[in-house]
Amino acid sequence: MSPRTSASALALAIVCGCAPPRTGPVQEANVGQHHVRFAVPGHWEHLDHGRAQLFRNGEAQLTLIDLGPVSAEAMVSRLEGARGLWLSGRRRDAFERVRRLDSPSLRYASREQLAAFWRPWNDVAYAPAAADSAAIGRAFDALIRGTRTLPPPTPDLLYQVVADRALDAHGLEIATRERRFVNGTCWDVYELWNQVSHGGRVRAAFTVDEGDLLALTTDRGLDGQLAPAFTSLLASLEVLPPTTRTSALPAP
Repeated sequence: MSPRTSASALALAIVCGCAPPRTGPVQEANVGQHHVRFAVPGHWEHLDHGRAQLFRNGEAQLTLIDLGPVSAEAMVSRLEGARGLWLSGRRRDAFERVRRLDSPSLRYASREQLAAFWRPWNDVAYAPAAADSAAIGRAFDALIRGTRTLPPPTPDLLYQVVADRALDAHGLEIATRERRFVNGTCWDVYELWNQVSHGGRVRAAFTVDEGDLLALTTDRGLDGQLAPAFTSLLASLEVLPPTTRTSALPAP
């Protein structure tokens, strides 16, 4: 999907955006690994689902979601958490957390790259109950070393994660994209549309916070209703220093 930005597209985006709605009281929430503050758009309701915060007005919905680790250090933190579970005697839980490890570098790696990355772990994961502690410890060390050598994800790769995991963007093209600083945080903001009809608009904004990907997306509803709410909510978002950060992987 190639970016197609034009003055006319930008003008259309501005027209469709209209004025932001009145906002409600400021709230704080933990979105997976992230701690945020925001104002709910007027006449919208907020539903706290942990790693996904939902905002609804009738059939229209926005989602603020933690899409997991994208930096090497964030992935290492997950692996260290899994190793801590193993050392505490929770072998099955530890192996499950390693199995669920995900990042752009792994998601879009070649088959050969994935095989090389997971080879040290697969030897012990094939029969975890039978693997001895020394072998498991070496496998954790090898995974962590391999993780630290993974290349950092590019902005285009981060967008691809958001598009694949949080957007219904099938058949849509990028109409506009920009970088926007909001309350001290840099967000990449995208608008997608059907290039032929200029309809079917979808919006997304994402940022990397302490190595984890945080995204705001429009899920369903008419753009005339979604656009001002999306603009208002994004403008109010403040990513705060977390009170606590766990090493747990986000729920699938």
